[in-house]
Amino acid sequence: MNWRGARRKWLSVALMKLAKHKLAQSSTARPTQLWFIRQLALFLCLVTVFALIGATSVWGGTRRDDQPDQSYLDLGASPDYASVGTFSSGLTGCGTLIEPDWVLTAAHLFIASSGSFTINGVTYTADTLIKYPGYQSGHELQGSDLGLAHLTTPVADVTPAVLYGGSLEPVSVMTFVGFGMTGTGLTGANRADFLKRGFQNMADGDFGNPAVLLGSDFDNPHSEADNVFGDPTPLPHEGCVAYGDSGGGVFLTTDSQTYLAGVISFVASTNGNANSAYGNLTGFGRVSAFVPWIDSWVPEPSSATLLAWAGLGLLCWRRYRRAHGTG
Repeated sequence: MNWRGARRKWLSVALMKLAKHKLAQSSTARPTQLWFIRQLALFLCLVTVFALIGATSVWGGTRRDDQPDQSYLDLGASPDYASVGTFSSGLTGCGTLIEPDWVLTAAHLFIASSGSFTINGVTYTADTLIKYPGYQSGHELQGSDLGLAHLTTPVADVTPAVLYGGSLEPVSVMTFVGFGMTGTGLTGANRADFLKRGFQNMADGDFGNPAVLLGSDFDNPHSEADNVFGDPTPLPHEGCVAYGDSGGGVFLTTDSQTYLAGVISFVASTNGNANSAYGNLTGFGRVSAFVPWIDSWVPEPSSATLLAWAGLGLLCWRRYRRAHGTG
């Protein structure tokens, strides 16, 4: 075994021991948990080259093996998440429409100088790509993996997502939405059908960067041994991101309003195999930390855009009247 192999084996064993560490039920539990998460983040940083694949994007989302796939398809098809489409710029992932002509996605997808956003079967050209200034490629554990894409033509038939500007504490149930490669917690991501799925998870940890980055682990309904942090009890639609969910939306519903609360960044593993199986970790940027930056680039809809909407609406109305013989 060469030195890299030996180092990888040592890191994996050390991290697994750390992940299985049981927290004492006492008044010191919270400080101990913070220490645990910081150490977890440290080891994940060390094994990034082996286990962190957020910067390599294809498609995906995995589900519990004891739940029907159709329930995840139905969740992804909810009108609340209609703003999520696929985004491509050298790498293909996902993105969320936040204004008729702006998409919020992951910065690591920006390989080319332009891109495209596909939603409801229509593809739009993105002529301007803007990475968050603090983003560093290959350092997704530092957070800041957000990017904005401007569309040359506004999307007229989809309601943009509303950005969430509040705190995610106390921990809330969030819905992750993306397309494509899928599988179960037992198999990991092992097939692609390019269908839109949603799954749910909690913000279980923060990888040591709570201001900008949060994480969720894929809890195993058959064993608590795969629990890395947070509550080991899986949600009914528990899941994990996979190749290509990068840039997809993380949504929070409160007071009957659904908000875009996060942007999917990476999947990581404590055993060196980040294949989106049970025990794997999802990392996502928290939108509330980036709202000022987003607002500095994304203007209110211009008068020209509003006129374009009005024109499209009038055209649709005229076609409707002709089709129904009313004018």
